[in-house]
Amino acid sequence: MKSKTGHRLPAKETLRSNIKDYIQKQIADGIYLPGERIVETRLAKELEVSQAPVREAMLELSAMGLLEERPYSGTYVRNLSHAEIEDIFDIRAFVEEYAAKRAAKRATPEQLAEMEFVLKEMDQKSFSEFVQLDMDFHSLVMDAAGSPALKRAWKILRMAEWTYLCAAVTAFSMEELIAQHWKIYQYLKDRSETSAGAYMFLHIKGFGEELARHFEMQKQGE
Repeated sequence: MKSKTGHRLPAKETLRSNIKDYIQKQIADGIYLPGERIVETRLAKELEVSQAPVREAMLELSAMGLLEERPYSGTYVRNLSHAEIEDIFDIRAFVEEYAAKRAAKRATPEQLAEMEFVLKEMDQKSFSEFVQLDMDFHSLVMDAAGSPALKRAWKILRMAEWTYLCAAVTAFSMEELIAQHWKIYQYLKDRSETSAGAYMFLHIKGFGEELARHFEMQKQGE
């Protein structure tokens, strides 16, 4: 079957996405620390790209809450508190738990087949490709929930865009992360609403706890 999510991104969108991933990796590795300014011109020179996609990537990371724009000063890595990270991931966990419960009842055979296709692709891909496929899978679950309003809220909050950073700092191996997605899929396929919702909640909530610990350790290291 041909995957709807298997299309190639336009070159401009791919470049912007790669720059976002790069910035998140630098944050995960402690190269960019909380409160540190990211200089757009310097980053563009470092990556040997024009400033436009760098600016777009930084604006998107600001919209999701990882960076912050300070008037007349520049763009900085946000000094996120444990409570802020917990709040972000609590919201995502509640939203996706609800979506998984709905999807377990409403997912069509075609939607389940599309999820399975994405997971099989995930089994064979590199880390960076895994991140995109992870977002594709969660987007498909949101679609299968059958609530356009819920999907809009999920997109507006840019919840899936924390995936790269979470995957970069997690103690789980990529194989374990993929197995977690297969588990969610199986609950959806079995029409097990309670289990699908509960497992999705723990899946998302766990990332938030790991990310909060990661930032706390960085602060202590300073």
